[in-house]
Amino acid sequence: MIGALRGAAVSKLQFAPGSRWEEALIVEKNLPPAELRAWLGCFKDSHIGAEAFFEIKGTQAFIGARLAFSPAVADEAARVAEKFISSTGLAVHDFIKSAEKISDALLFLGEPGFMELGLVNMWQSFGPLPFWKKEGGSPFARLNAALLRDGRFASELPAPPAVEIAWDSPLPHWMGVCLSRGAGGKYFLDMAAAEKFLTKDTAF
Repeated sequence: MIGALRGAAVSKLQFAPGSRWEEALIVEKNLPPAELRAWLGCFKDSHIGAEAFFEIKGTQAFIGARLAFSPAVADEAARVAEKFISSTGLAVHDFIKSAEKISDALLFLGEPGFMELGLVNMWQSFGPLPFWKKEGGSPFARLNAALLRDGRFASELPAPPAVEIAWDSPLPHWMGVCLSRGAGGKYFLDMAAAEKFLTKDTAF
């Protein structure tokens, strides 16, 4: 599935200390490059998370990776962000190539390590719902079973819900798809979209 997404245009980038997306710096087209470089210059965490958002078939999706922070990683993050802000723009494959360059290995290969349901930019504060691991089984059936045990996703939500498919090596990296219905700042889990994604769209 990742191969089909590589040409999609990135609509937003974000960087976070570790996995704390609640503290993310959101990079949109109007962000002054100096602001990102200043943020990177003050970075204190041991790891940096990076995510690229895009649309596929009218649905918002994202890919991301968590990297050990270093001056080289800061320079690469700035380069990617400046390409995104420029008139050239950034495609998903540019983001993936950048992460692969840093890790010196290919990403998104083989079976993922786990799947979770969570809320965009509230993954830690709201808390994820793990529902699938490598031992297999139907991802959608396992999601249904997990939701029966955890009722937090049954009503209106404070942010868009998303399923995240994650790989553990060569570094933590993931792909997420937003599964939200509703409008006017109201978010609800769309189980029909979840079923379609987890039974028809996902292939490894």
